[in-house]
Amino acid sequence: MQHIVVHAGFHKTGTTAIQSFLAANGKHLWPHMALVLPARIGPVSKCATLHSVTQDPLSLEEYHSRLTEFLHTVHIGKKRHLLISCEDLAGLIPGRSGHDNYTTCPVLMLATKVAIQDVFGSDLPLTFYMSTRDPDTWLRSSYAQNLRVSPLKMDFDQYSTAYRDAADFAPVLTQTQLLLEDTPVMTQALEDTSDLRFGPATPIIDLFPLPAETLAALAPPQRRNTSPDAALLAQMLDLNQSGLDEDDLYARKKALFADYTAALNTDTPAP
Repeated sequence: MQHIVVHAGFHKTGTTAIQSFLAANGKHLWPHMALVLPARIGPVSKCATLHSVTQDPLSLEEYHSRLTEFLHTVHIGKKRHLLISCEDLAGLIPGRSGHDNYTTCPVLMLATKVAIQDVFGSDLPLTFYMSTRDPDTWLRSSYAQNLRVSPLKMDFDQYSTAYRDAADFAPVLTQTQLLLEDTPVMTQALEDTSDLRFGPATPIIDLFPLPAETLAALAPPQRRNTSPDAALLAQMLDLNQSGLDEDDLYARKKALFADYTAALNTDTPAP
């Protein structure tokens, strides 16, 4: 039977690794499922992040409308599955633009369910998968991300105090399951997937009855989004606190991170 799976977050829980794995193996997966990754659903996910900030009915309605419109362009026929993987569907990452939690995630997931059933009907099995992470590790990873791409001026101790509640995914998951009623919400922590066959993508792949030859053809996952080291984080924090205008700040941090990445790649021994 066809199956629809929505992997909607959370941020900094291996989502880039999952999506890179799916993209790299698209030619093997395509005959069995339609893949929707972040670049394809960008205008829709922007509505989700907007609603997580405004929390008003109009933005939620706009999200549902845009998602429904998009889903009408996705063709799965009578045999293929559908996999949507986009962490911004859960809302804006906490720590960005004064946004401090995932409290709108449950209503966004409900709107997602309604849109999917409006387009594909309610008979197809639907599963939501939410990847999670140890709170302390998530705080460090999200801090590094926000420090790099936003003008965040907090040091890590300030950040971890301010966003400690955002790292506790359990209440959000509980409320999401309540709103989705009989639609399952599955979850697994990133740290529990490191030894699995396809890394953090394994729990998602396991939801689909793929042929053994397809599973055998899938390329192993590659590690992505390694967090910057402490020295680079300190440099970025200094830049954020320096009073530079937005364009100059962005350019300086982009160059700094590019130099860091280049040096990292140079220092990495060949296989």
